[in-house]
Amino acid sequence: MRGLEERAARIAKARRERVVARLASALEAVPGLRAEIVAAGVVLIGRGLARRALTDPRLRWIAGLVR
Repeated sequence: MRGLEERAARIAKARRERVVARLASALEAVPGLRAEIVAAGVVLIGRGLARRALTDPRLRWIAGLVR
């Protein structure tokens, strides 16, 4: 059973890394925004992020970028 758990953990980690990379890539396409991959996920860097998060649909619905 332990081998199955380890395999599941490896599969989940690989999936997470693919999703994080895809999200960072999609967010890099937003002008004036930089995305950095860190241990916790993706960090967004750019001017006026709080305002843009309210007005830019790409930032309001980030989960839609990784489908």
